[in-house]
Amino acid sequence: MVERSGEEAPVASRRLSSLRLRILFLICLVAVPLSIERIMALLADRQDQIQSIKDDVRDLVRRATLAQLEGLTRARTVLDVVSRQAESLLEDPDTCIRFVTRLADQVAGIQGVFIATPEGDVKCAHAPLVMGVNIADRPFFRQALAAEDMFMTDLFFSPISGRNSVFLLRTERAPSGKPLAVAGIILDLQWLSRIAAGSAVESGAVVDVAGEGGAVLVRYPTLADVVEHRFPDHPLTRHIMAAEEGVVATIGYDGKERIFAFNRFEGLDLRVVVGIDTAKVLTPIDAKIQTTAIAYFAALGCFLLVSWFAAERIVITPIARLTRSVAAVGRGEADHVKDNNVAEFAPLVRAFNEMARRLSQRNSELRTMNGRLASLARTDGLTGLANRRTFDVQFSQDWVRARGDGAPLTLVMLDVDHFKAFNDARGHLSGDEALRGVARMLSAAATGTTHLVARYGGEEFIVLMSGVDLAAGRAFAEDVRRLLSEVAIAHPASPRRRLTASFGVASAIPTLDDSPDTLVAAADAALYEAKRSGRDRVVANTDRFAGGANGTFA
Repeated sequence: MVERSGEEAPVASRRLSSLRLRILFLICLVAVPLSIERIMALLADRQDQIQSIKDDVRDLVRRATLAQLEGLTRARTVLDVVSRQAESLLEDPDTCIRFVTRLADQVAGIQGVFIATPEGDVKCAHAPLVMGVNIADRPFFRQALAAEDMFMTDLFFSPISGRNSVFLLRTERAPSGKPLAVAGIILDLQWLSRIAAGSAVESGAVVDVAGEGGAVLVRYPTLADVVEHRFPDHPLTRHIMAAEEGVVATIGYDGKERIFAFNRFEGLDLRVVVGIDTAKVLTPIDAKIQTTAIAYFAALGCFLLVSWFAAERIVITPIARLTRSVAAVGRGEADHVKDNNVAEFAPLVRAFNEMARRLSQRNSELRTMNGRLASLARTDGLTGLANRRTFDVQFSQDWVRARGDGAPLTLVMLDVDHFKAFNDARGHLSGDEALRGVARMLSAAATGTTHLVARYGGEEFIVLMSGVDLAAGRAFAEDVRRLLSEVAIAHPASPRRRLTASFGVASAIPTLDDSPDTLVAAADAALYEAKRSGRDRVVANTDRFAGGANGTFA
């Protein structure tokens, strides 16, 4: 019962751990919800801040759109005026040139004005370089002729001006629909950029004006790698081209994470995009959340440590002392459980002491029973000899020892002849008695020696002889065979009319290259040779580890 007490110790340890966790849980029931509530409040503040930022960005993009729209509206108004007078202006080129030059110089947002015939010949323009140029092969001219209303080009490189340009074009048509002239306005991208700068300078925002396919016409602050470049597959382009307006948090054209708001110009494939750096606006609130969280968890940690120490001293330590005292009794190191001066534990201490007294009595009985069981596990139930398992263990140990000492190891294996016929003739009870008789003779022959006599299985027996050579083993076998002959146990079914046995002997000095099984096989081969040769005899295997027909027997 002491061993049983020892088995209970892990369960007690788990219960102590569980008690600590429960104490910790009670502490956390108070501290953790308060911390969670505060963190949730900070997170809610963060969401409100983000929503406020989105509202600010929407307001910025509306103002930026209005500012840009003012310039584009002037450009569209000028284009409308020029296109309606285009046919008459082409009749007086000098007057037309003065007119469009004045418009280009005086109207903000316009870089230039030109009028071309339906065949693509530029007859009137603000810049002399443009005069006389045929633009019939230009894609934008063909698109303008095909368009029913005002048409805005994508960002393209103009070989005449040597710069990236964007045109507003409109075709003046006769009542029949025949083109009469094509008027064009070259937008002043730098002027649009200045408008963008005015929209963003106070807020610290980024303003982009993007055309079809993600072509960035204007950007503030100016960035050479962005302005007048195309970003057709950029995440921001996909977002702003998928809707008329909206707010999205994504990576900008410069690779920085921002919150963007965008609006589309009515009637034009242009988007004004305003973005505010996410890190700049979220860093303060994130830092506040982090500082608060650290302070809360630091305070919680200190509170837990103090509470844990108090619980250990007040609750856990007395239980641990009681457990150690009980465990000492269970291991047999003490005969009673010590009182730890805790009134609530007094009944438990008395119960444990009574249990310890009974356990001590039962422990003595169990030791006696365990000894008997161990003996039964090592011996054969019928003959009282060592069993096969005991032989295998002893054989392995003796093999290693003999290999280290360079000493011989000899096996004598015997098998009762015609034993099945004996059982059939005289019955199994007589057969069991005969096996016990053989066992007694083997034990008598091994008396006074260190030989191990074991029942190998059925009617087979084996003798392990350490430090004995082949000749001594053979002499031992002959003694046993003679004793069995002298006893003369009647065997009606045997040719000799008495019980006999065949013996096989093998011996070797083990080496590192050998296996114990080879010595057993050699003894078994000698036993087989004894039976093949007529039974009731001793055969020694004189060849080291030879077996079967290849062995040399004597």
